[in-house]
Amino acid sequence: MKNAVAFTAFLVVLSACSSTTLIEKPSGMLSVYAQVETDEVLSTGDAADDPAIWVSPNDPGLSLIFGTDKRAGLFSFDLQGKVVQRILAGRLNNVDLRPLREGPFSALVAASNRSTDSVSLFLVDEAGQATWIKTSEIATGLDDPYGLCMHDDGDDLHVFVNDTDGRYQQWQLDISAAPNIEEVSIGADLVREWTVADQPEGCAVDDVTKTLYLGIESSGVYSMNADPSASMELDTVLSVDGVRVVADVEGMDVYRTDQQAFLVVSSQGNHSFALVDLEAPSRYLGSFTVDIDVEREIDGAEETDGLAVVSGWFTPQFSEGLLVVQDGYNTEPAQRQNFKYVSLKDVTEGFGLKSRQ
Repeated sequence: MKNAVAFTAFLVVLSACSSTTLIEKPSGMLSVYAQVETDEVLSTGDAADDPAIWVSPNDPGLSLIFGTDKRAGLFSFDLQGKVVQRILAGRLNNVDLRPLREGPFSALVAASNRSTDSVSLFLVDEAGQATWIKTSEIATGLDDPYGLCMHDDGDDLHVFVNDTDGRYQQWQLDISAAPNIEEVSIGADLVREWTVADQPEGCAVDDVTKTLYLGIESSGVYSMNADPSASMELDTVLSVDGVRVVADVEGMDVYRTDQQAFLVVSSQGNHSFALVDLEAPSRYLGSFTVDIDVEREIDGAEETDGLAVVSGWFTPQFSEGLLVVQDGYNTEPAQRQNFKYVSLKDVTEGFGLKSRQ
């Protein structure tokens, strides 16, 4: 079992990973711990990036986490953190998914592909096996596809993708159902484009309110209507203030309990996560850190890029939902990067939020 010596070693490694000085996690924030960590990704260096949670339609305990290795492709992990599948699809950065209402497949996964300057699409069957639909790559015309999120408007699926130069696109998908995966085709129409003032990355959509939340790394989180015919005016949700939220703003995701919605945001500059109540007017509730768990021998999460969160029962270990965060250091033991699983119950109880499923 690890002890204070291990924690000291962790700080030394953390200091070595920083470009100049040690960035300490802020004090006074809620501290939570990962219940599980995944196998590491294939690539060395800054490789793991963004997760998405697939909830099994047959048994929540068989749910999977899809995660990107931005030098290799798409991985899936089970709830014990073990690799289930690897698809070497190229330099995938951000990933998201939405369930499918019709047809033999359970979900569609989309990922920004920096090898082909496209959006890559994957169909997931009811067992969680993903298949890359290579014939349906969305050629974005962007120089560096980066952040990505999906939206289900009740009729169609949409993909939002951005470029490091600030450009944003919204694509509306047309999925032709077929019993055989070889016969499936997915069309995409570009329905909206706009530009933000600085480099964006993470984004998420609340499908119930049809609101897009997007991050601009240097300044904060903003919202806009996800309807392609709506105004593209941005409203401020959460600003980078150098204390609660420290640049870069990175991954984010929306989760719901009953009629409430919350946004979790990675504040990469101080290794923390901000929680926002999205009930109008949106309200910052506080921040938390994912810290080293000596007893479980699982290190914390630092310099997190992407994250994903889903409420609801998965297993007794994740009885009220699951938060998955990318770990930029993975120091215990020092390995390639991976993802950490946090019980959503630890977060909601820590903030005194009632769980209303």
